[in-house]
Amino acid sequence: MMALESDNIKVVHINAGDEEGADITLEYNARRITISFFASPLCSSPGSPVENRIIHLLNNAVIAADEDYEELINEVLDVILPAGETFFSEAAPPGRQKPCATRDLHSLLYPESLDFRLQTIDGKATMFRISPDEGVALPDTPPEPRLDTVFQPNDQLTCYSAKDISVHDIFVCGNGIVGRVHIDGRDMLCKARRAGLWDVGLERELVTLQSIQEAIARTNITIRAPSLHGYIIHAHSGAVIGLLRQWVPPSSYGKSLRDVNVSVVPLNIRHKWADQVRQTVANLHSIGIIWGDGKPSNIIVDESDDIELIDFAGGWSQGWVDEPLAETMEGDNQAVGRIVQFLGI
Repeated sequence: MMALESDNIKVVHINAGDEEGADITLEYNARRITISFFASPLCSSPGSPVENRIIHLLNNAVIAADEDYEELINEVLDVILPAGETFFSEAAPPGRQKPCATRDLHSLLYPESLDFRLQTIDGKATMFRISPDEGVALPDTPPEPRLDTVFQPNDQLTCYSAKDISVHDIFVCGNGIVGRVHIDGRDMLCKARRAGLWDVGLERELVTLQSIQEAIARTNITIRAPSLHGYIIHAHSGAVIGLLRQWVPPSSYGKSLRDVNVSVVPLNIRHKWADQVRQTVANLHSIGIIWGDGKPSNIIVDESDDIELIDFAGGWSQGWVDEPLAETMEGDNQAVGRIVQFLGI
């Protein structure tokens, strides 16, 4: 089977969820290519239309576990790449110069993309170019400033245009970017979403981080979470599309508890981590804030071997919080108990 990713081909984003259509975006020889699939009537061509099978595979891929996801995407690529090889290689020839390691955030969030469609014609999977407005997804338009939101920027914090932010390391990409950036002479972590505040997770995290900082300033309560340093705005519309928070250099044990080999961590340090998690969540609850997606990967460890909680965008993760308790204090407490068990305490 074809590899999920290679040096020249990467799956960037999947847009799926219904039986009428889907699309997949690839980075092919350093160029973004989006392929759309529209469902065809079963009687429209001999045999089962290939696009229907791909829509089904992509719908399954977006909800699949990691090991199943790779198998499903490989099956999709095994159809797409042979059908589109000639077109793709002309648009993005092999050996095309790759983008430099440091790129501005705006270009990474809103890259130029070539649009194609795959359709079964005379029983054969056929690839052809289309215009952006002929694809499954609507063409990108800049997110407009959102007025009907509880989030209000703190005028003591700076707004930075995404065009002026250079990204040095990317940890998550797709419909958003999480990465390390360098601004005003210091490293920061950026979290930006293409949809801006229309993404409810970004809105929730901004509101939560601001509430934490206000509570700390007002009461001197200790809450172990990185500080909010600024906002990211769209280079053209000026809409808030992300946040900049404190960069936390990692511990020698690993970046997050998920990365830590718990068996080699001294018992006294693991007890300290368990106590810090318990106390931080209790303090969050005392000011009316819910952590949400409590799990080891959302607990980072700093150079002093102290922990900080991250990701206040909401949600829940199987195995750490039961779905009926998602985004409740009871769910947070359940996650804390399971994290303490994970630490071997």
